[in-house]
Amino acid sequence: MLTPRQRAAYDFIQSFRTRKGYAPSYDEIRRHLGLASLNAVAKLVAQLRRRGHLAPAPPNAKRWLEPTATARASRPAAAAPTLPLLGTIAAGRPIEPVETGEEIEVPASMLGAGERYALRVRGDSMIGDGIHDRDVVIVRRAQRADPGETVVAVVDGEATLKRFHPARGHVELRPANAALRPIRARADQVEIRGVLVGLLRRYAP
Repeated sequence: MLTPRQRAAYDFIQSFRTRKGYAPSYDEIRRHLGLASLNAVAKLVAQLRRRGHLAPAPPNAKRWLEPTATARASRPAAAAPTLPLLGTIAAGRPIEPVETGEEIEVPASMLGAGERYALRVRGDSMIGDGIHDRDVVIVRRAQRADPGETVVAVVDGEATLKRFHPARGHVELRPANAALRPIRARADQVEIRGVLVGLLRRYAP
């Protein structure tokens, strides 16, 4: 079973070959999927080859993306879409991000343009926005954000979930909890990793 992103990559490669008679470049795949780097495309291609959807590339082949006969004949299983659960994000003081390598099922409505991923929330600094400890947030990967958006930000190597408020020469990452103070840092110390686009909550263990 392919993840939604793997399926999107495979479908684009197959349709591109059908229309043009040759395979798309990695950069064409990157632009179509809204990915940030060619390395992300290379990982998707490697995953599709491991799963038997793309044939192994001949030696020295620079543009060889050939769907296998088995993959062309198969239909995608009717299954809930998934996103990678990349780890835990602090809704409180910044914490060191810890990647899990897991995937989590999400409603199809939470999929959309651009690369998306999920993070589990730790802390209560965003409780005023309805984001609770142990919730799962859905994030669109991005390096920029508009003022007031809730973002995944890394400050001095530690990740946090806060409202983004840039100013001249510095950034405030504001909580949605009156009991807590904002994080204030120089603009060059803050790296945006994504923008909040959805929220999942589980009420039973």
